[in-house]
Amino acid sequence: MPIKVFLAVVTKPGKAKEVQKNLRAIDEVTLACSVSDGLYHVVAMIEVPTLDEYRTFSIDKVSAVPNILDYTSFIIMDQ
Repeated sequence: MPIKVFLAVVTKPGKAKEVQKNLRAIDEVTLACSVSDGLYHVVAMIEVPTLDEYRTFSIDKVSAVPNILDYTSFIIMDQ
């Protein structure tokens, strides 16, 4: 059963759509949406086979997306 994670992202001002587009281009991202109000500017759904692969995804791929200032992960425990 794959690991699903909500990724909540804070972007540089005015860069939410660009970050959303760049996240959508990553294979593990199944959904990426801009958020209208609140602390986070983009929310994405990630699917990976294991938690170790999520750690690698987070370090290697999310950190490579330009204009991300910060992000928080929410690992989904049940559906």
